[in-house]
Amino acid sequence: MHILPLYLISAQCVLRVLIITEDMLGSSVTVRLQNMSQEHFLSPLLSNFLEGVSAVLSVPVEDVFIFNIQPDLDAAPGSILNVSFSAALPGGHFFPSEALEEQLYLNRPRLTSLTQMEVCLHETTQICSCIAKRQVLPFDDNVCLREPCQNYMKCISVLRFNSSAPFISSPSILFRPIHPIAGLRCRCPVGFTGDYCETEINLCYSNPCLNGGVCARREGGYTCICREDYTGE
Repeated sequence: MHILPLYLISAQCVLRVLIITEDMLGSSVTVRLQNMSQEHFLSPLLSNFLEGVSAVLSVPVEDVFIFNIQPDLDAAPGSILNVSFSAALPGGHFFPSEALEEQLYLNRPRLTSLTQMEVCLHETTQICSCIAKRQVLPFDDNVCLREPCQNYMKCISVLRFNSSAPFISSPSILFRPIHPIAGLRCRCPVGFTGDYCETEINLCYSNPCLNGGVCARREGGYTCICREDYTGE
């Protein structure tokens, strides 16, 4: 009788739970990766991508929070992968979405390089020819294309919570994304309010002028017309 030897196999699993807040969603961006699948992004590029974003923004890796990895439904299957994330600042705040967009847009080639996205043929030869060009694409702000904000104010695309999505996996990572919906936010100037900066505020309502001065409304503010023997703003 042959007695088979016993083998002991052990594995270690790291569980990371991330609570997604409205503040994180409102201060996030969606980066578009060309010729990228969910599985290939999870393993092995996820850690490279986090380190790349960390280097570009000059923040610790643990302060970059990815909450969605989803194929672009408006593009050809397998052509574009959307990766949504936010990044924390010291003091518990987050990078504004427009600041994230600016830094990442200016550093797209660097982020592509740091993430090691290129896939090549003939790796054993001195000549390396790429199978598919993988890179970080420009941002796609479709919700702001129609210029919904009035009074020439800037439109900023933001994400809002929609629902949790099924797990996605690679050989070494199991990831549960959320699928947010795209919205917009208008940055209103002084004197305007509303979802689209469409309402002008009457800044004279609170009687801001002192010593009997008369408040006169003007675009974006007011002017005090002083009585005789008085001056100042």
